[in-house]
Amino acid sequence: MKKIFFPLILNLLSIALHAQNLYPEKFQDCKASIFCLDCGDTQAQPPRSILQEIMSNLDKNSATTLRGIIEIQLLIDENGKPCLLSAENKTNISSTALKLQSAINNTSNWTPAISGAKKEISSVAIILQFENGRLNAKRRVFNFTNQSNMKVVGTPELKGSDKSKLSETWTVYTQQNSELPWDMTRSVSVDVDNNVWIGTDNGIVKIKDGRWEHFNSTNTMIRPKEYNKNELESVRDLEIDKKNNKWFVIGYDVYKYNDKNWTKYDSLNSPINWARKIFIDQSNNAWFTSWEGVAKFDGNKWITLTKENSKLPTNKTLGVYVDRKSRVWIGTFEGNVRIENGKTIQLNDKNSPLSKAYISMAYEDKAGNLWLSLYNGKGTGAGMYILKTNGAWERILGDNPKMFAENSINYFLLDEEKKTLWISQNNVGILKYNLSNKNLEIYTTENSNVPSVNIEKITKDKNGAIWAATYAGVIKTNIK
Repeated sequence: MKKIFFPLILNLLSIALHAQNLYPEKFQDCKASIFCLDCGDTQAQPPRSILQEIMSNLDKNSATTLRGIIEIQLLIDENGKPCLLSAENKTNISSTALKLQSAINNTSNWTPAISGAKKEISSVAIILQFENGRLNAKRRVFNFTNQSNMKVVGTPELKGSDKSKLSETWTVYTQQNSELPWDMTRSVSVDVDNNVWIGTDNGIVKIKDGRWEHFNSTNTMIRPKEYNKNELESVRDLEIDKKNNKWFVIGYDVYKYNDKNWTKYDSLNSPINWARKIFIDQSNNAWFTSWEGVAKFDGNKWITLTKENSKLPTNKTLGVYVDRKSRVWIGTFEGNVRIENGKTIQLNDKNSPLSKAYISMAYEDKAGNLWLSLYNGKGTGAGMYILKTNGAWERILGDNPKMFAENSINYFLLDEEKKTLWISQNNVGILKYNLSNKNLEIYTTENSNVPSVNIEKITKDKNGAIWAATYAGVIKTNIK
């Protein structure tokens, strides 16, 4: 699925290694004799769920009392498969008791390092810090001495459209040509007053009438990273509610800003723990997916929906949506459910696409049809679907049933006014699909000035421009 970065900068040079171990505790089974140290024009990128996967894979009896630091060295092969090479365990529990090797080796594939057009075998070093049942991570980056920005361009894994047939042109905002503080961006949204909000990997930006306002650790309660006081944790998601409150997932905690005051929600004052996505329903309740179920906040009290109290297939949740009938749709990594009047319905009908893939996002159009993006890294179930009001299913872009399996949908935006569906596709780019004439345009780094193959959130401002957050800046369509 999506990729994350957690850099820690060291004053070292990139070098080629011949089966070199960085740490004293060595592990077998990694099949490579030569690799480079965090190399590549584009360095190896971890799956976004890596921290949760590691915690889930560790020995359950040990993980709850685990505290301290483990430094690990991973080998990432040309297919992205991770393998634990070496470690230095400074915790209260041994690596064997933790089942550290299997915990690391059984995490999802990375995106491998790329030099030119060639995939490289590389070694990556990560510091894992365990405290109070939680895991934080820092990545050691060896290529440079003074990081003031970060971006990922990448090579598209699917071919883009013929350049001459593309209908849109883009303005690209980067640190170099604008007041964007960091090129790595994951979220963008438009508030009630048509101001554009951008969440980057090092700060928040508000654009009002062409003026850029910055929010960081110097003027908010958001704390900088422990290991680098000049950087913030990544802004992973951003939503605006109907009262114009701004909600952010920063790191894995939640922040709310009401244009005057900031409020933080974490495990100390809420059920929030490793928050992932935000959804605001029609009643202005804020919902959060996490690895510990779904949390709902109505402004006064919290409730949680979990495997234990609501019969979710697993607490590892992908997406949540509340339709106009107040039905709660939840996608997990082991199945989907719909909750109606307190009753949980398992959505496992074999004739439904919901039995083959998992809800990552949903949207109800004006006619009451439900649009869903479904995730599954295997098979042919992943993709875009419409559940019509008569109960019939329609698949969008179904000519290639494996199109969204290996390259999942990060986000979609239905522009009902222009009858257009926008999709950000992982490691590809941004797709524009005309619902009237079924014309598909795929914008990539190779056929347009879209700066990255990693694009996440998409939004539309009140002037009709489409904005998208990418790992190499923010893009906006030029209005004709």
